Formats: sequence, C-alpha cells, structure tokens
Amino acid sequence: MQRRIPWLAPLIVVAIGVLVLALGIAQRTVWQPPSEVTAQLDTTTLSQSAPLTVIDSKALTQRSGPVQIKVEGSGQLLLAQGRADDVADWVGKTPHLEVESAKDDFSALNANFVDGQEAGANPAGSDLWVNEQSGNGQLSYDWQSPGDGDWSLLLASDGKAAGPQKVSITVSNDTSTPWAVPTMVLGGVLILLGALLWFFLNRFGKSGKNGKSGKRAAGAAGAAAILALALTALGQGHAPQAVADESSSPSSSSTASSSSTASSTSSSSSSASSIESSTATAPESASTFPVLNDEQFSRVLGVVVKTVASGDAAKNAKLLTPRVDGTALKERTANYKIRAAAPDYQAFEAVAESALKGKIISSGRDWPRTVIAITQGSANKVPQFLTLVQQSPRDNYKLTATARMLPGQSLRPAEGPSAPLGLDSKDNQGDSANGAMSAFADLISSPTGKSKSKFASSTFTTANQQFQSELASSNKDAATFTFKSSVLPDSVVAFRTADGGTVVFGNTELKIDATAKSGATLNLVDNGTKALAGGDSTQKGYSLSITDQVVLYIPAGSTAQPMTVLAAERGLVAASLK
Repeated sequence: MQRRIPWLAPLIVVAIGVLVLALGIAQRTVWQPPSEVTAQLDTTTLSQSAPLTVIDSKALTQRSGPVQIKVEGSGQLLLAQGRADDVADWVGKTPHLEVESAKDDFSALNANFVDGQEAGANPAGSDLWVNEQSGNGQLSYDWQSPGDGDWSLLLASDGKAAGPQKVSITVSNDTSTPWAVPTMVLGGVLILLGALLWFFLNRFGKSGKNGKSGKRAAGAAGAAAILALALTALGQGHAPQAVADESSSPSSSSTASSSSTASSTSSSSSSASSIESSTATAPESASTFPVLNDEQFSRVLGVVVKTVASGDAAKNAKLLTPRVDGTALKERTANYKIRAAAPDYQAFEAVAESALKGKIISSGRDWPRTVIAITQGSANKVPQFLTLVQQSPRDNYKLTATARMLPGQSLRPAEGPSAPLGLDSKDNQGDSANGAMSAFADLISSPTGKSKSKFASSTFTTANQQFQSELASSNKDAATFTFKSSVLPDSVVAFRTADGGTVVFGNTELKIDATAKSGATLNLVDNGTKALAGGDSTQKGYSLSITDQVVLYIPAGSTAQPMTVLAAERGLVAASLK
C-alpha cells in the first residue's frame, strides 16, 4: 500500500490535468459554436400560401453583423427593399406571409399568414424600393441598412402566383469561448504539478530506503504540500477568472451604468417622441425621413425625363402616360395635336435631369406624395420647376407640372426633407397656400381687380393682362368676352423655404368664353385655337381652356406683404366652336 500511494497521487493530478486541458481544447475545436447560423422557413409546410412574403425589420436586425437572405422558389423571383411603412402600404390588404423574427437560437423563422381581399400586383419597378434583385428559381441577397429608420424586404414572384417556397436568413454567430484559455492553462498547471509531485516523491522515497527517516519525513511533508497545492488549484481553478471578473466588474458596472443612463435617456426621448407622435396620425411617426433618398430621386427623375423626351420626339401622348399626368399631360397632348396641324407652333421646352439647381423632397408619409426638381438643361434658357407626384403606393411618380422661372427670381429651398404644409393654415404667414392660389386665380381672371395689390409685378401677370386686353379690343365689334380662372382641384402643395417663407405649387385653368354679336363673324387667328377648334371662323362664338402652372412665394412674417410669382407655364389645352 505504501508503494502505491506515492504513485497514485501524481497520477490522479496528471490525469485530472489532462482532462481539464482536453476540455479547454475541445471548447476551441469540436465544441466551438459555428461562425454562422441560419434560420429557415419552408412555406410549403404552412397551411396557407400567399403571393407575397414580407420580412420585417426586426428579423433583419435581430442579430448584429452581416445578414444574408436566400430565397428559393419556382420561376422568376423578386426581392425588393424599402422603408417598412412603404412596404406595408404597398402590400396593403393583399394576402401575404409576414416573417416577424427568428427564434432566439436562430433555428427557425417565425411567420404568420395575413389574410386580405386586395388583388396582388407585380412589385417590380416600384419607385418605393431602394434596391431590387431578381433571380430564376433562387436568389441571394446581402442585406444592409440603406439608412436610418426601419426597413423591410418584400419577396414575390409576379405578385399573383404563389410566392417563394423557402426563405432563410443567415447571420454571424457568437463564437467566443471565454473559458477555453483559462481551462487549458489550468490543465497545464495540474499536469506540471503532478510531474513535480512524482519527482519529489520518487526522490525522497529512495532516500527513505536508506534509513534517512528525517528526509523521508521531509519528503512526505513536501509531497503533502505539493498535493495540497494541486488540490487547491483544482478546487479553485475558476477562482482566478472569478477574481478577474470581479476586478473588472466595477468597469463593467460603470459601463452598464453608462449604458443604463444612455438607455434611460434614449427611452425618455423615445417616450417623448411616442407621446408626440401619438397625438398625430400614424404615418407621421417617420416624418423626418425623405420619401425618396438621393439615389431614388435621381433614378425617378431620369426615368421621367426619358419618358418625356420619347413622347416629345414622336409627338405621341400615349408614350407619356407611364410617367406624365395631370396638367403636364393635358398641355403636351394638346400641343402635339396642334403641331400635327401647324408644325411651326411653339413646342414646350424639354425637361432635363442634369444641371440640378435644387430639389424639395417631401417627408410626408401620406399619399399623394410630391417632390420638386429644379433643373436647367442645355435646351432650357432658365431654370425649370418639375413637379413629380406619386398618387398611391402602387403608382410611380409622374410629372404633373412644369414651370419656367421668371426673370429676376430665385428660390432657396429648405435644407433636407420638408414636411408639406397645411394648405388652409397661414401659420404666421401673410396668407395660406390655398388663399394664395385663389388670389392668383382671381388676378388672372381680373388683372386690374382687388387681387392685383397682393402680388408684386411680374412678367407673367403683365403678359396675361396684355393678352386679355388685346383679345377683347381686337374683337370689340364682333364679340363679348368673359375670363374666369379657377384653381384645379388637388393641384396645390406647399413647403417651407430656407428663409422661413412658403413656396406654393399649383395649377389653375382659365376659361375664355367668346360670344359673337348679332350678324358678326369671329375669325380665329391663333393656329393653336384653329387646330383644336377644328375651324377658323364662327358666327356664334368659341370657348378656350388655358392652364397655368405656377410657383408662388409667400414672404415670411404674419404681416401681409406682396406675394411673388416665381415661375409659370401656360398652355392651351382645349378650344371649341359654339
């Protein structure tokens, strides 16, 4: 028994050391977590299918680091990225699958079916998306946030057929093994202590055979001390780490305290924001974000410009309809018809995307949405205001008005995205947007009337007065004339300017009614009027419709000051004989 004891103690210490060392190595090898984890969804296993799948912002930001989306299905697949509220509004009440998040261990995706009655549509090519990617049968997409705010992904085939069959999200995984190195160090120490114990006992054991009882006693005491040291190291193997953790805990606590303070501040701000937004409508919760980022704006403007150029070149209004609407479409349609009969008739100026002088990007989340581009291409003598309107989530932006800047005028839009202003509120200004447009329409109807004093003199209003005066005076013996201008419905939008004033965009329609006097014949001299009316004379009279696209400026301050006509464009849109 005495022979076995000296060998048994070192053997146990070494064996334990080897085991502890192996445990540490295993943590860095066979037991180390994978560098990536993937959460999957197989839609074929669900009880209901849908043409659209939405991956919510929470699922995309649940883990930090790179996020890869993989989509599998039959036929052509589409992945589109947009702001969360834009994606939700585009989807509307169309039946869809909503991927809300992944399980905590990222083993699967949590999804639910959202029923609805709205028909599906193809989301490809929508101006709402900041990115699009397509593939046949499968596609992979490396997601990263395009900017501040919440973003979602929309997955579809053609928007009507069944959507993707398999969806997976792959993210980086935490592969840290904080106990691996301490465990390996501890195992090595135990092995070393076991070896020393064996050496010590072996040496003094031999001395004991020679009858040196004092050395044998010292050897036994030394062995006991080494064994006690080994057992102490084993029993408190984690103590150094714990002490280290405790020593670092004040720093950690400080960090946690700072984080808590920051979190508290953030929560306080968030609460204030929530209280403020709760008093407004839900879409205003993201009112600080532009409806188009710079890349989207450039893309939309480029498509609009190409569409207008195509229609102008062919003098074909049908080519305009994908990207032109409202007053701009009416004016160009009439202009093409006139120029088909009278080639020398003045064409509208080309619209340009280059030489961008300024822009106004709305931050309003409701529809219709309006953005303004101020450009001056090589064919433009002066800067031109282009009004682009998106009527609904599934519509794209269309050019609805153009207006050339008048001589001596300028505009400095406010920096960053601008919230549309209330149209009936003066908001400490001399007049409201609707009030300004009504006054302008009254000025066009009656150039010398009461509204004349509300506006600074401009070349446009002066030309309108001369036009009406000459038309009436040149036909005073043949006809009587009435002039009535009115604001076109839903054409007015207003934004704040950098100097605190208000810029108003709107359209009016001037109706001119000419009634021939008894026995008189009215001769039409304008080629545009003759082309649209289908004749050059009448003994009864005629009617004209002329649209004015205008940009008005209301000076800052509650005291009424003369308003300014910054830009305008006039076009004959209709003429008929009585």
